[in-house]
Amino acid sequence: MKMNANRKMDMDINLTSGKVDLNTLEPPPSVAAIRRIGDGFKAFQVLRAGYKSGLFDWLERYGPAEKSAIAASLRLRGNHLGGFLQALEDAGLIVRQNGAYALAQEMSDVLCATSPWCQAKVIDNLYDSSCGWSDLTGFMSEGWTPKTRAKALPLTLHPFLGEARRLVAYLATSRDLSLVRNLLCFDGDNGLLAAALCQQFTNVRVTVVVMPDALAHTEEIIATSGLAGRCRVVAGTPLDPPTAELFDYAVLFHNLYSVRKFTANSLAAIASRLLPGGELCCAHWFCLEACETAPGGMRDLDKGMLTNSHQLCHVEQFCKCLDEAGLINAERDDLAGEYGNTKLHFAHCPASE
Repeated sequence: MKMNANRKMDMDINLTSGKVDLNTLEPPPSVAAIRRIGDGFKAFQVLRAGYKSGLFDWLERYGPAEKSAIAASLRLRGNHLGGFLQALEDAGLIVRQNGAYALAQEMSDVLCATSPWCQAKVIDNLYDSSCGWSDLTGFMSEGWTPKTRAKALPLTLHPFLGEARRLVAYLATSRDLSLVRNLLCFDGDNGLLAAALCQQFTNVRVTVVVMPDALAHTEEIIATSGLAGRCRVVAGTPLDPPTAELFDYAVLFHNLYSVRKFTANSLAAIASRLLPGGELCCAHWFCLEACETAPGGMRDLDKGMLTNSHQLCHVEQFCKCLDEAGLINAERDDLAGEYGNTKLHFAHCPASE
């Protein structure tokens, strides 16, 4: 077996009991790849410190300001402040002109606490024990469960906000919901989609089904959206719909993952809740064939942490599953987003003869 020259040198170093010739200690080129990843962590810490120190909010109020004024007002170490500010400038978050620092144009929306789009809580959430990113080793271990319940983020920072808005826009332009009056929504994002559906389709009343531990957060989202009068929240799963009522339309939104082993039974249960001619829309992430991966592993990990589940499998068989559930005219489409393609499936309950 051929040994890498650098590896052989490392073994020689490890086994040397006498003096080591420092002139021979040249790191292998592959060290650069690890250092680049480490630099990403450092950049993250620079951003986090910008939030935690209050620098961004202070600059919004008092900037442009010189380094000495920043140091005195925020009690930051002058010896290192120059490098800290330069790192923020390198990242495009702040600008410097004639020795005075200010927020970069349009960055106050995501940097300052006065904006509903401030990302400080998103950054803090990565450290929360409920988030797999806070301990990826633990998350990857068999039997992992969150140590705490995930914190509720504001609607503007909800990780499914883009997914929900895109699906509603798709339904508004590509499907005919003009006659729908009663809609059943199995909502995997704690009512965000249900609220968006109510706001888009003003003649619709929605029954939104969520897991029992999501009831309070879902009710809060519905109330915040001013939809408590048109949106009923109940606990349940797709496997056991909590109502015997029949609906014109049903949506399964990122909700099958927890019952993935019983997908066929879940689809049959939901099909039984549709009125004749009613449509079912399913929106989920699917893995590649044979659970293969492709570039974009960070997105796959993000999806896993958002759902605490593997993506659904065998997208090529899902239309057949809808047929076997007693539905007809199954079809499929893609909805591109920040997490990759969400697979949309549609099918209808047969009309009455």
